[in-house]
Amino acid sequence: MGGSGCFAGCKTHLLVWRSEMHGKPTELNVTIRSAQRSDIPTMVALSHAKRLSYEKAHPQFWRHATDANKAQSRWFETLITQEDHLLLVAESHGQVVGFVIGRLMKVPEVYDPGGLTLMVDDFCVEDLYLWPSIGNRLVDELKAQAKIKGATQILVVCGAHDQPKRCFLKRLGLSVASEWYVGGLNESE
Repeated sequence: MGGSGCFAGCKTHLLVWRSEMHGKPTELNVTIRSAQRSDIPTMVALSHAKRLSYEKAHPQFWRHATDANKAQSRWFETLITQEDHLLLVAESHGQVVGFVIGRLMKVPEVYDPGGLTLMVDDFCVEDLYLWPSIGNRLVDELKAQAKIKGATQILVVCGAHDQPKRCFLKRLGLSVASEWYVGGLNESE
């Protein structure tokens, strides 16, 4: 029941993507590669735009911190050096147009998916219409690299309100396994 409504919404988003491209298929010359320190400012800028849109959907949970960009820049600098993290960017005509960060992790001992889990939290593309092309290429390469390192499943974090990304993830064959319900502890929140 709920899935069919989302898939109907997916068709709407695909039509929006198509109309934004004026109905013509656009060939993007894209390279998927490991992120470098020089990519971090663009990655942070893409994340910043996503955070601002997410904050509108849930102002308390996604509230923008004062020095969020500086903190995220430092965080990404740290992740680039971590063996359990994979950071990829999509580059088109010398410009980063998307990125994904995956963390290889063990699941709690009460579960056994058969290997490591590839957890993706930071995953952005420059424009909505890039999910099917750039997003897909980023996920494909991330999964290939993670599989070599022993991952057997992927887990992607996505805001409940982010229909274009949710539809993209469903088209990849992913499904919702868990949800978080958020609310303030004060009556005014």
